[in-house]
Amino acid sequence: MVMSNSRDRYFDIVSAWSCAGVGTCLIIQHAHDIKTRLAFDLGCTPNFADAIPASHVIISHSHLDHIGAVFNHARAHRLACGGSVPTYYVPSASVPKLKRAQLAMSCLDNHHRDEEIEGELSLEGGSRSESSLIQMNVVGMGPGDEVELRFGRKKGGCRDRLFLRAFAVDHRDHPALGYVISRTTTTCSGRSQLKEEYRGLSGREIGELIRIGTEVKMPVEETTSSHVEIAYTGDTCAAGLLLTEDIPPREGDNTVNDDNFEKSALYLQQAFNEAQILFMEVTFLDYACEKQMELAASRGHVHISEVIPVLLSRGWFKKSDDERLVVLIHISLRHRPAAKALDLIVDGLRKSFEQSPLIENKCDDEQEQPKPTFGKMLSHFAVAIQALLPLGTIDEKNARIRNMLTSNGCVSLKTYEEQKALSPDLVY
Repeated sequence: MVMSNSRDRYFDIVSAWSCAGVGTCLIIQHAHDIKTRLAFDLGCTPNFADAIPASHVIISHSHLDHIGAVFNHARAHRLACGGSVPTYYVPSASVPKLKRAQLAMSCLDNHHRDEEIEGELSLEGGSRSESSLIQMNVVGMGPGDEVELRFGRKKGGCRDRLFLRAFAVDHRDHPALGYVISRTTTTCSGRSQLKEEYRGLSGREIGELIRIGTEVKMPVEETTSSHVEIAYTGDTCAAGLLLTEDIPPREGDNTVNDDNFEKSALYLQQAFNEAQILFMEVTFLDYACEKQMELAASRGHVHISEVIPVLLSRGWFKKSDDERLVVLIHISLRHRPAAKALDLIVDGLRKSFEQSPLIENKCDDEQEQPKPTFGKMLSHFAVAIQALLPLGTIDEKNARIRNMLTSNGCVSLKTYEEQKALSPDLVY
């Protein structure tokens, strides 16, 4: 998990496998607690086994390369994790269709009890059937929504709470969301003291209060801090990410109010300004190909020439001396093999970087700040490239890239450029 071992990061990347049209599944967890394992999207991907323990699955949209393994996951999780039922967070517009698909898959999975299953799942639109192994807790999400994922305690009097926040993106005519995961930590310092109203009581009286569940002590001091840990754009065109105007509600959509769209805009800004790890889609990689630019715009995807402008618009470079990580995902198979894709990414980022009006040299305190260099910027980027490596026997260039892979399936662009400098023949 080399790509995410910063001391400042709460989550590690367990596995990242992503390929446009084929499958995407991104798996994270807290470094010391497998119970915190989460998955973003569940396409039919080779890292499916790593996703089985995930009790929370966050779905960006319902294209099959992002949701195709969801029913197998629900079934496998129940069998492998003591009968527990995972929770799936899904764009609200896709929930009814997901439940209909669940009914069909449950009947297909258990032919001799299909009528019984159909009756159970049809009751009040439920998503649980005692007769089916495919049980799901489904939570509909919309732009600006926030739900708590889990609550835990850490040693030393600290309490962590994790919140999932959804923001609007633009995948053209398909309902889609991006997400951030925020962590709120409450720290209690000093020794606990009796609450004032109990200080005159005897030890026996205080003991009786404790036995009936009364909280008799209060912390001397309690501080709360908040951190945005993870962001995921899902599938979207650049227009859905650029800091311009908020994406308006879809025609006929009365489920999103003005307050939620303000929250949505805030969560999107947090994704680029605060998240320690940002998973960002970039499907098309040929910097000079106008046809690919048109395809990206029409199909609701990001082109490599748009990555730097999006980051610029969101003020990402104003904090470019920290340890945030951008993981590029969802690369099209047209850019195989992996060596070619990595060269296109570096080339596209470099050209875009050189042509951008980088960057205002002043920060909030008006002190001069050095402009970021391309090399320094590149150290913040990794690519989920495993999907573009050939199976079986591979040539020397792709064999070297396979050796650069971290255990989570990503390659650091800084590492790749350093290796190219040492071995010029690595260039595709």
